[in-house]
Amino acid sequence: MSLQNCAVSTYVYIGRPLAEAIELLAAEGWKHIEIMCEGRHGELLEWTADQLASLARKGKDLGIRWSIHAPITGCNPAAADGQQRAEAETLLLNTLRVAEVLDCSYVVLHAGELSAEGAEETGAEPGAASLPEEAAVMAGPGAASAGSREAAKARVVRFLQRILAETAGSAAVIALENVPPYPGLLGTEVTELLELAARVNSSRIGLVFDSGHALMAGRERCLLMLQQAMPRLVALHLSDNAAEQDEHLGLGQGKVPLEAMLAGLAAGGFNGAWVLELRHPGDLLPSAAKLHHLRKQYQAVYGIEPVPGIR
Repeated sequence: MSLQNCAVSTYVYIGRPLAEAIELLAAEGWKHIEIMCEGRHGELLEWTADQLASLARKGKDLGIRWSIHAPITGCNPAAADGQQRAEAETLLLNTLRVAEVLDCSYVVLHAGELSAEGAEETGAEPGAASLPEEAAVMAGPGAASAGSREAAKARVVRFLQRILAETAGSAAVIALENVPPYPGLLGTEVTELLELAARVNSSRIGLVFDSGHALMAGRERCLLMLQQAMPRLVALHLSDNAAEQDEHLGLGQGKVPLEAMLAGLAAGGFNGAWVLELRHPGDLLPSAAKLHHLRKQYQAVYGIEPVPGIR
């Protein structure tokens, strides 16, 4: 029962080919799988139409829903360089094309990082990107000036508006995710993501709240950001850590205030996706069981029926 009420990210098998990762998760009984288009799993965007159609049929046959985390590497909507933004636009459009085939409710997107202009102003160098160390992907350049940050946000707004215009017939939500509090990244604060969403002004822009990323800003900040995200929240990325690094630990292994989060989500009537984004396969089932137990507990308090996902 617990596997039907939460989702899993292929990040847990990021070192394996995507088809193998999906087979493993399907065999384990997961009914909502989020494909992380990074590392080896970025191959999803290169699959043929026949491969994608086969995956869609597999989902229908097994009762599996899909969602996609858009690429992080090479996908920087905030880039000052026009060619980099064009490359990001191509990546996201391809991701949304695949999302249509798989009937995804949402696609996760990072707002991006301040690249050349921010790095020049602070003397910082952009970090190299590789998975499974997700932190390396997002450890961008140093903090930039307020002016360059505002310019970057304006570029993201225009980027999203173009994407929405190009995919006008789609129902898939673009869900902006809060990222770790590393210098130079946009979206470390939920309020910044809400500002971007408000400026784009479309019902197809939502938020994904990542508990591990938020916890790195402190326990109280984590809870505050979750509360702030609620009006546009379509999904959760759940993992634990010691509030210092984005470790992707199993729930209960770190300092994420899970019970307080669950109480707030239940009180707010959250009915989106609960995605376990963990590093170790052995942590999946204990985390799902813990989450299922707490959700039942708080849903009983607030008289809410469990909801397995967005659809």
